[in-house]
Amino acid sequence: MEEHNLYAVNFIHAAKIIKETLPGAKISGGLSNLSFSFRGMEAIREAMHGVFLYHAIQFGMDMGIVNAGNLPVYDDIHKDLLHLCEDLIWNKDPEATEKLLHYAQTHGKGGKKAVQTDEWRNGSIEERLEYALVKGIEKYVIEDTEEARLNQEKYPRPLNIIEGPLMNGMKVVGDLFGAGKMFLPQVIKSARVMKKAVSHLIPFMEKEREEAKVLTGTVEEEASHPYRLVVPARSWP
Repeated sequence: MEEHNLYAVNFIHAAKIIKETLPGAKISGGLSNLSFSFRGMEAIREAMHGVFLYHAIQFGMDMGIVNAGNLPVYDDIHKDLLHLCEDLIWNKDPEATEKLLHYAQTHGKGGKKAVQTDEWRNGSIEERLEYALVKGIEKYVIEDTEEARLNQEKYPRPLNIIEGPLMNGMKVVGDLFGAGKMFLPQVIKSARVMKKAVSHLIPFMEKEREEAKVLTGTVEEEASHPYRLVVPARSWP
């Protein structure tokens, strides 16, 4: 309906005004109202929610009532769909609703979610771990973490895996969150994947500590001042 075209824009601008005049106020909203006209077209609705939150949070929105588990990462929304959602939310095009409906009818059976594939499983172990962290996919993380651990040449210690590919993946998550392109529920899913991977490595790290040795020694001619030369060191068999 034409009289509804500015609802999203007005909410975003209202959030900005409220934050400027009442900095202690918290702002919430139900996102299903935004996409109600597209009920049954879940991919469209989720894209609209992701785009709206990306902008509304920057203007001061604190909380949204939405199915957080299905929120897309802003950068993952198909370019054409992203453009249509931007036009609709910001009311840039009077034909935006019709164009979005046409997109829904010509893509993925009325805009339903596309079937997820495992093509990402063909990447390197580092790419797979990063993808799992960013997408919050727990299914393969133990398998992939173990594959990395067994690569002793590349990762001689379990800690190397945590400080390497796992932290690199979480850095991507942090960057996306900082840019407003990921939201807290998605970050929590990523953290669960990270926790699962680290939990798999902990027993191996504990075993490594148990097998550690402490070596001390002195130079023969300086035996009268051993305190100067005793050097503790950790070593692993």
